[in-house]
Formats: sequence, C-alpha cells, structure tokens
Amino acid sequence: MKIGLWNIDHPEHHADRTSRRYQRMRDILTFLKTRDCDLFILTETNAALQLPGYHAYLSAESPYRKASRDYRPPNRYHQVGIYSRFPLEQMTLPEPINGVLCKTLDGESSLWIYGNVITIKDRWQKDSTKTYRDRLEEQLDVFEALASKPRCIIAGDFNLKVNWAQKRGAFRRLRDFVNQHGWIWPTETQTESVQHIIHSPHLMAKVALDMSVKGRWSDHPFFIVDIQPASLVD
Repeated sequence: MKIGLWNIDHPEHHADRTSRRYQRMRDILTFLKTRDCDLFILTETNAALQLPGYHAYLSAESPYRKASRDYRPPNRYHQVGIYSRFPLEQMTLPEPINGVLCKTLDGESSLWIYGNVITIKDRWQKDSTKTYRDRLEEQLDVFEALASKPRCIIAGDFNLKVNWAQKRGAFRRLRDFVNQHGWIWPTETQTESVQHIIHSPHLMAKVALDMSVKGRWSDHPFFIVDIQPASLVD
C-alpha cells in the first residue's frame, strides 16, 4: 500500500479564480492527484478539498479560528483527513478533533490507520488551559489503545523532532512508547519535518521525503510511505 502523508497548512477555497488562495488549493489538489497513492493522511486539511475517486474520513470540525483565514462555505477546517481509494470503517475516538481512526474491512486482519495532530493550537484559544504536553498525553492514550493491534500505522504532525531541545521530553515519551511495545519509528532521526510515522512490528515501511513542495504550498515536505506486511519482505 502506498500512503501519502502531508500537512497542507489549511488550504482555502476562494471564489475568485485569480486569487493566490484559489491557485494554492488547485496546486495542492493537482499535486495529490499526481502522487497516485492508495491512501492519504492529510493534516490541517479542508473539507472543500475534494479528491475524486477517494473516500474521505475527517476529524471533527476544528473549533479554532484565525482572523486571516476564510471560513465561508465550502471551507470547513479539520485537523486530520484520511482519503482512501477503498472504503474504510471510521471508529469513534474520545477526542475527535485531533485524530481520525479507520480500519480496513478485512476482519481480524484489518489494517488500522490513525492520522493525528499533537496540536499546539490551544495557544490560539484563550479559554483553553491545555498545553502541548496535555495534547501529547491525549494522543499517547490513543497510541496505547492501539498497541495491541497487529497491523497498525500511526502518522501525522507530532510537532516534535530529534534536534528540538524544547521538545526533548515529548520525544522521549514517544520513544518510550515505541520501545515498550516493540513498534518501529522509521522517521525517528529525520530532521526535515515534525511529521512522523510509527507502526506495529508486523509491518514494514519504506519512507521517502519529497522536499519540492516545502515552501511552495506548505511549510512541510510530502512523505511517501510504502507499507506492507513484514512477512512479504525478503
């Protein structure tokens, strides 16, 4: 299975086809179509972004508002979207804003897919007392609940990376989870992005970064993940 992971920094639909916002949305859509992925995990996405041929599974609409952003219909912002060429079953979550959990329709051999953001956006919401650490622990609770799944991939914008001193504690917490459960963290040492992928040991993943999109349509590179059962790897 070929998976695309990308934080697309909330693209906007705009009625004015000459506007930069309209063109950015079109450019992102065109790029995604060229990647020919079986499934996309997109963070900071917009329900106005329609991918023909894909089923869309979205987190709850984001409550956060930024004055410079266009919220007029059809714009509806979501922290996470999973877009799949094949139907999935979307599962309920205790915290539905910052994650989407789906599984394939394969019974006991289902692949579980969790797209998520460890958000720092509560800093924009004056009535929230939650910190990055609080949001980190919320996500790790979900990770723990998925630890027993034999075929599971967790991917998204974790807002941490190996060389960030201010996120050293969060990095250790994630590493502890990976080590405790024997999971695999192929993006652990990469320094180009705060996006990450971890997966259960029954899977193998090859990860490549496309840096060409960073700075053009997003602040983040595009990740291409080739994932398959470990038993199929020589």
